[in-house]
Amino acid sequence: MHTGGRLLALHCLLFFSSPVPALLPRVGLFAAQMRWCAPRLRAAVSGVEESQYFASMRAQILSDLRTNTNDRSLAGRVDPQIAELVEYINSSFTQYVTSSSCGGRATLFHKGITSDGTGSAPYTTAEPVGSSLATDVSSAERRKRGSFGRGTLYQSHDPLPTDTCITVRESIVPALEEFWAWRQAQTSDARLQTTEMLQLKFEPMILHVLCADFQAAAELLKCGSESGQMNSGIVSCSRGTTAHRKITCCITSPLCVDVPLFSHDTWCISPANFRSNVWTTFLTATLSHINALFAENATRRKRFEVELHARVGKAATRQ
Repeated sequence: MHTGGRLLALHCLLFFSSPVPALLPRVGLFAAQMRWCAPRLRAAVSGVEESQYFASMRAQILSDLRTNTNDRSLAGRVDPQIAELVEYINSSFTQYVTSSSCGGRATLFHKGITSDGTGSAPYTTAEPVGSSLATDVSSAERRKRGSFGRGTLYQSHDPLPTDTCITVRESIVPALEEFWAWRQAQTSDARLQTTEMLQLKFEPMILHVLCADFQAAAELLKCGSESGQMNSGIVSCSRGTTAHRKITCCITSPLCVDVPLFSHDTWCISPANFRSNVWTTFLTATLSHINALFAENATRRKRFEVELHARVGKAATRQ
């Protein structure tokens, strides 16, 4: 079934599965929505020619990529793990252009908001030993998420050493000790207690791709679903011109883990002796699981690239 057909079927299923009394007030609204959507669904099914709006936007993004202009990531460049895939998409398909990307990463991240609406002080001490990226004051202030806390205390886009005790001992524990020394000198308030969080987490590959039309988006999402990127979808189609919307697809998978280490003024393991056997065992096991996710993430990223290659082959055969 085409994407437009799936959406219509889903609307009908939700509509007719409701109790009869609840349906009656919605009949007029549902009919009005379908009248509004019908011409747009038909346009999406047939597809549209690449607009000048998309072509000019694509050219500007490719120019920025070549010079690393307007890259707001901490590294200021495309991750090496996903750079080849980004280059392949941008050089092989005129109907696509990547707008942002991350190959997958492990992070130790802190956030929190105080009652006066300000964030915690930005990170001003030296970068934690073994961290893959610097977190100086300027980068912390520029980063939207980090501005509400200490931001990134540790980050790696590369798989960790097989013996994860090394990363725990040389990177995670020093970062936790440095954070706790700072945190004990801060004053808590009611809002900070409910918003503050220190997390050790893994985030999979995420790739945002602008598409020339809905047909191109549907084909890209098919490549995503067939390669294990099951959390993919259209995340935006509201901007652009009246005739040609700015359609953004997100390609990503459910390979996530998020371990809250500190929240509500409390550590998940007490006391906060990060070099104790209990903490070492806990952190080592968590990083071992993150390493397994790194491996699976790389496999799915490669499968997605294979699906794209197959699509190019089919297109060449049709021509």
